[in-house]
Amino acid sequence: MSKNLRVGVAGAGFIGAVHAKAYTRVPGVELVGVADPIAEKAEPLAKETGCKAFRDYEELLREGLDVISVCLPPQPHLAAAEAAAAVGTHVLMEKPIARTVAEADAMIAACRRAGVFLMTGFTHHFYPEMRTAHRLVREGAVGQPLALLDNMSITYAFVLPWYRDREISGGGVFMCNAVHGFDRASWVLGQRITAVAAQVEPTTGRKGEDYGSALARFDGGAQGTFFQHWGAYRTLTCEMVIYGDEGMLHVRSWDSIELLRGGKQTIERFYYPDQSFAERTMLGMVDELNEMASAVREGRAPSPSGEDGRTSLALVNAVYQASAEQRWVALDGVVE
Repeated sequence: MSKNLRVGVAGAGFIGAVHAKAYTRVPGVELVGVADPIAEKAEPLAKETGCKAFRDYEELLREGLDVISVCLPPQPHLAAAEAAAAVGTHVLMEKPIARTVAEADAMIAACRRAGVFLMTGFTHHFYPEMRTAHRLVREGAVGQPLALLDNMSITYAFVLPWYRDREISGGGVFMCNAVHGFDRASWVLGQRITAVAAQVEPTTGRKGEDYGSALARFDGGAQGTFFQHWGAYRTLTCEMVIYGDEGMLHVRSWDSIELLRGGKQTIERFYYPDQSFAERTMLGMVDELNEMASAVREGRAPSPSGEDGRTSLALVNAVYQASAEQRWVALDGVVE
């Protein structure tokens, strides 16, 4: 495939804007347009990125796209994926890929029937610090991984109202952020989470939780602890610590990696001190979109896949069940 890939972005909110701007940095693609029913969002973003504004993803899909990034709230994810698959457009679905496992299964099936690729937007696979952690663990830098701590705390300033509306998002902070945590931990360790126990903030009505903790069992023998939090004060913490029988690895997202082994400490930094948070996150997004574009050109499935997105979604649902029932819940839904 020699011609430029024609790509579009559905949703001109925060993450849609990141996708649109990142596409302008990906070689061999043409950003055709961004779609949002709120013209005050779509039109300025389209002007900034040199493309056209559309009212909705259906109108955008009629332009004949190779790839669409779906950057909408989770509620319409399934319908958008089905519409894209119906016209032969490959789908990059922002996380969480859906609100329920049933919706995720329907999405995966629709893309499979149509012969289009489905990628989940797990950007942490593409940040240099997380890629380095992935490599170091496989090289035995910490020996056998024994325990992992994944910690995310983010200010309300980054939390859009629909993030906390279960009907729209499917949950709260675990649905929004722990999907990243579960996925990146499994990917870095090379181990699958098999069961969880949890305690999350009790809520009523449609409100999703703002905080909680989960314990996890991995099929390779490691133990995991996952902490999630949204707060009214200014926080931005995203860290992973891996404790092995020969060393410890501390990953600070958008910053650095620290390795302790044999009495020696090594710190590697991946960003310039004056780089803004937006600039740091853009690095991972550009590489994520490059992966999707390369996969389409090469005729191979992109990674992370739709199935990877389903797995993390299933784990979040297992966390909610484990917290409600105060017992361990296996990934396949069997209560232990």
